[in-house]
Amino acid sequence: MDFIGPLPEDEGFNCILTIMDRLGSEVRIIPTRTDLTAEKLAGVFFENWYCENGLPLEVISDRDKLFMSKFWQHLSILTGVKHKASSSYHPQTDGASERTNKTVNQCIRFHVERNQKGWVRALPHIRFHIMSSINKSTGFSPFQLRFGRTPRVLPPLSSAPPKPSREHMAAREVIRTIERDVADAKDNLMLAKITQSYHANKSRTTDVQYEPGDLVMLNTINRRKEYKEKGESRAAKFMPRFEGPYLVLSAHPEASTVQLDIPLTGNTCPTFHTSLVRPFKQAHEATVPRTLERPGSVVVDGTEVLVAKKVIKHQKIGRGYRYLVQWNEGNPQGDRWIPGRELEGTDALDNYWKVNTS
Repeated sequence: MDFIGPLPEDEGFNCILTIMDRLGSEVRIIPTRTDLTAEKLAGVFFENWYCENGLPLEVISDRDKLFMSKFWQHLSILTGVKHKASSSYHPQTDGASERTNKTVNQCIRFHVERNQKGWVRALPHIRFHIMSSINKSTGFSPFQLRFGRTPRVLPPLSSAPPKPSREHMAAREVIRTIERDVADAKDNLMLAKITQSYHANKSRTTDVQYEPGDLVMLNTINRRKEYKEKGESRAAKFMPRFEGPYLVLSAHPEASTVQLDIPLTGNTCPTFHTSLVRPFKQAHEATVPRTLERPGSVVVDGTEVLVAKKVIKHQKIGRGYRYLVQWNEGNPQGDRWIPGRELEGTDALDNYWKVNTS
C-alpha cells in the first residue's frame, strides 16, 4: 500500500491510494485525500480491497504516519494481518508499490487535461490497462490470474460504410482513441519494467554478511539531505560521510537489513538497509599520531552519570522544547535529544539561552 500525492484537486480528491497484490499483480487505484485519517484509511481498505479479496497475510508499506499510527497497529493485531514497514530511506522494500505508482503516473499523463483535471475519471481506464497487460515477472496478465481469463476487449473496427454519417465517424474515433490509450499503456508498462530491471541489476553487488555484535559505520547521506531541506544553519558538506561505529543488534540477510544500537534521535528507525552501512575497521596504532584525552563521567552519590557539556540546538515540542546535548564523554556521535525538563537548572542550558537570546 502506498500513496501518490498531493495532486491537483479534481472532483474533491487530491491524492491516490494504490494497493497491489505481489503474487497476482492485481492493482487497486483509489482516489482519496491527503487529510485522510487512520480510521478512514481502514474503511477505504475494507471497502476497496477486503470486500473483493478478503484479508491478506501481510501488508507492506512505507513509514507514513497513517500506517505507523497506534490505530493501524492495533487493527493489524486484531485482524491477524502482519504489517511490514519499510526500513529507513530504502524504498526498495515496498518496490512493488513504488513501481506501480510510477506506472500510474506515466499513464495519467496520457489522460489528464491541459489544466491537470480529469485524472480521477481516468483511473478506472488505467487500472483496466494495467490489469490487461502481461506481467513480465509472472508471464500472465493480472486478470488472467484473478479470473482465469482475460476480459473481452473492444473488437477491431470494421470498414466504414461508403457514406458514413457524422455520428458514425465520432463513434469510430472514440474507439480508436481507446485502442491507442491501451497500446500506450502497455508500451509504458513494458518499458518501465525493462528499465527498472536494467538499472537495478547494474549496481547490485554481493552483500556483506553481518552478525549481531559486529561494529558498522552508518552512511549520513540521508541526514545531510534532511539538513539541506530543513534549512539548517550547519553546512551539510562539513558533516562526516560515515558516523559510528554502531553495534549490530540483529541482522536480517533475507531482507538485507540490520538493526543498530544508535542513540535515540527523534523518531529515527534503527533498522537500515545494508547499502547504508559498511564494516568498521579499527585503525592501526601506527597510523594514529596521537590519541585525544577523553574526559570521563562524574560520580554523584555513588552513581556514575554523564555531564551535559554543551547544548547544541533546540526544537519546539508541544508547549516546551527538547535539546540536542553534547555530553562530557568526548564522543560527538553520542549527542542525544533530551526533554527540556531534564535540563532545567543546568549551566549548559543557561549558557545556551544566553548566547541565543543576546
